Formats: sequence, C-alpha cells, structure tokens
Amino acid sequence: MTVFFCVGSEKSGTTLLARMLDQHPEVACLWESYAFRPGSRASIFNPDSEKWRRHGFSESDVRRWSRIWNAQPQAFFRRILSRFTGNSLYTTSCLRQTMPPALADFAGRCSASVAGDKWPGYIRYLGELLSVFPDARIIYNVRDPRALWNSAERFKDRRRGDELLNLMLENDERIRPYLERPNFLTVRYEELVCETEETVRQMYQFLGCDFSSRDLRYAPRDDPYPDRWSWVPTASGPIDPWHAIKWREQVSPADVERITAIASSFMDHHGYDR
Repeated sequence: MTVFFCVGSEKSGTTLLARMLDQHPEVACLWESYAFRPGSRASIFNPDSEKWRRHGFSESDVRRWSRIWNAQPQAFFRRILSRFTGNSLYTTSCLRQTMPPALADFAGRCSASVAGDKWPGYIRYLGELLSVFPDARIIYNVRDPRALWNSAERFKDRRRGDELLNLMLENDERIRPYLERPNFLTVRYEELVCETEETVRQMYQFLGCDFSSRDLRYAPRDDPYPDRWSWVPTASGPIDPWHAIKWREQVSPADVERITAIASSFMDHHGYDR
C-alpha cells in the first residue's frame, strides 16, 4: 500500500487538496487524524471524539489505539529521555503501532490501494513521521501569504490572520530542508484552483495513480464518508478560482504591504510575485 501525508498550514487549502486526492477511486484519505495529539477531541485515537465515527472506525480498535498512546511515560520523563536520544522514541513507537493499522483499515473499507492522512500538524513531527513511514509521499500545500492571512481573518470571523501567517512561516522553515527529497511534492493552492487538471494530474502521478478527468468531479453520493469534509463548507463544493485572488479586493493596501514585508522570503522561495 502506498502511503502519503498532506501537510501545510491552517487556511492554506489542505482540506481541498486532500478531498481532490480522495476523489480518485484508488485513494483513501483521512481528514486530520491528529495522530500526535491523541488526547484531543479531534483525534481518531480518542474514544471521546466524533472524528473516528466519521471515518467508520470500530470503537474497539479506537479504544485499543487509545490505550497504546496513554501508556506513554509522563511528559516530564519523555522530555528527559529526548535529551539523550535526540528524538521522541515513545511517540514514534506509538505511531508505529497505531497509524499503519488505521490506514490499512480505512483503505480496505474504501477499496483503495493508496492511503493517507491530511493534517497540517505533521510538519512539527516530520522526523517521527518519516521514522515510521520512510517511503511515504509527502505533499506540501502552500498558499500566497496575503490570501492565507485574509482567509484566517475571515474564517468564522476568528481574526487569526497574524497568528496563522507567523505559524505558516515557522512551518516553512521546518519543512524546507526536506523539500528537495524525491518523496516530497510542493503544491501551490493557486495552481490547484486555477490550473486544476494539470495540478491534479501531477499529484496523482506522484502517488502512482492514473489520471482521468472524471475524477475531478466530487460526488458526495459516491463518498462513503462525506462527513469528513463538513468542517470547511467550501471544501465539499465546486472549485472556485476566485478564492485564489479575492484577497486583492478584501485586504487593505497597508496590510498587503505589511504581509509582503513579513513573508518576502517565503514568497520568493515559492514563486509568489511581490
């Protein structure tokens, strides 16, 4: 089974990217497992979460996976251990015991030969992730910082523009040393929504899947678990190129200038015109 992970930053378009991948009949993609945060109400490894139900996992499996994560030593001892080992051995061990069977189970129920997970948080755990899945394909989703800032400001009126902009820049510093590896692919949100067919073809090829134009259309009735995408309403709708450029009308010139100055290195590296 081919394994992949979609990473990026919040509001960079990772949910839409994951759904586009999942539309291929050979691909099954989890929506944000929160694998390294098993105590979160958003984790598929937390029996108290609704997330695992939306993916069709059995309660017995989730409880078994939860016991594995909860058997870790206390955080204090893990920090001491990491000073000597250089990585989180227990965290890696827990991921190795839980994520492969979770992916295999989900892929089997979706009749897929390619399985993955979309969660922006993986960027903080790339070392541990690649220790368990050294051959995994990693798809890194980036977005114009001005558009990301605008989306973060407006989404559910949370006004998180500066917060998520800074987080995006931190994440980019973390992942940039990996990007030249052959199992890493960078995808720009703007190309996904404006040059959809060419971009999706590239992603399918990266995962070893054949391309068909019929896979560009999302049909909820053919999705065994459509509730995965309900958190972001636009992610389950048709692709709209306007989302790539609406920041030009919605962000003030002063904020555009400020964001451009802050994110100039990111923009230059990923080919955004400033």
